[in-house]
Amino acid sequence: MSTTIVLREAHPDVEPGLGALSGYLHDVIGRMQGRPATDDEVAAFAAESPNDGLVAPDGTFLVAVEGDGEAVGCVGLRWRGAGVPADAAELKRMWTSPAVRGHGVGKLLLDEVVRRARDGGCARLVLDSRADLVEARTLYERAGFVEVARYNDNPHAQVWYALDLR
Repeated sequence: MSTTIVLREAHPDVEPGLGALSGYLHDVIGRMQGRPATDDEVAAFAAESPNDGLVAPDGTFLVAVEGDGEAVGCVGLRWRGAGVPADAAELKRMWTSPAVRGHGVGKLLLDEVVRRARDGGCARLVLDSRADLVEARTLYERAGFVEVARYNDNPHAQVWYALDLR
């Protein structure tokens, strides 16, 4: 990868956040369905939770943008909300474009939300995932996240993780 990646705070409902969120949803829904996701499926899923608490004051949404302005990754951080334990922040919507996987973009995003959660005084960072998101789960485990008991009722999740930030 020869271009510079910059992390930007964004709103998930407008560009570049919308493009990143769309990439995330196409990827995850496609894996859940075992085929490419349709635009209608992505729109319906996005309508269920338009910003998923990833806007101030409840959270933030970061987008990894290439030099040309294209969104190539994203991650959300929720400070509070349904299913977020009182002593924790929650990582949501972690995604990198297949074009940049293996180039450190995911680690860059993850390192930034870990830093923000730690700086925000959280005792731990939690997340849920699907079992088939092998690349993401490998990244989390390499960063020190460990599997924990279910902490929320997300019907799409199959695995739960936590990272002690103390």
